[in-house]
Amino acid sequence: MSAGEEGEYYVARQLRRLNDSKFFVINDLLFRKRNGFTNQIDHLVVSPYGVFVIETKNIYGYIHGADKSKLWRSYWRDGRDLAFDNPVLQNEAHIMALEERLGVGRQIPYYSIIAFSPTADLQVNVSNADVIYWTQIRQLVRAYKEPVMSIEEARSLYEEIIALNITDPEVRSTHGQYANARKVEFKRRTDNALDNGKCPKCGGNLVRRTGTYGAFYGCSNYPNCKYTHPAY
Repeated sequence: MSAGEEGEYYVARQLRRLNDSKFFVINDLLFRKRNGFTNQIDHLVVSPYGVFVIETKNIYGYIHGADKSKLWRSYWRDGRDLAFDNPVLQNEAHIMALEERLGVGRQIPYYSIIAFSPTADLQVNVSNADVIYWTQIRQLVRAYKEPVMSIEEARSLYEEIIALNITDPEVRSTHGQYANARKVEFKRRTDNALDNGKCPKCGGNLVRRTGTYGAFYGCSNYPNCKYTHPAY
């Protein structure tokens, strides 16, 4: 089981403990967007209070990030760090894709949740999503008390979303291979960034700078590109 799968398994266990008479859970939702490409959502909870869209991150260390940063970073005690795609922006894209399929303009509130491993130390500046630990998910979902639809309407919406779910193993495999290929390619460009002197995100020049955590390399196209690379 990969780290990502382990995180999703733990979150799924947490969600199973919600009251299934009014909280309808979908794990690993894969559906086609209107442009034909596939989109995957880790977890979805449909309820009378709205739809909770959950992105799971099994990443440890000191997590730094903000709403609109293209990349977030995890800093480890041994001096290493890891850049990863902004999960808030990822979830915004998931919500937009789902809203598009269900029909834009419907009065359905969507709540974005980014769930990290309890081993992470969250030091993020986010205003348009809830960035929490896996162990806090049920408490957060249960905190919503004002219904926006009946239980019957929530169940109907759940069934509408389930109908979108792709179960074909071949399609799921293709989606996974494409997602993994993107990650591998980005890692390759990141690993070679200093040798090439080029930003792996936009192709700008890498410039040595000094910040709160010491020296680093930043993209010359900042602030339009906020990519950074550690200075070893």
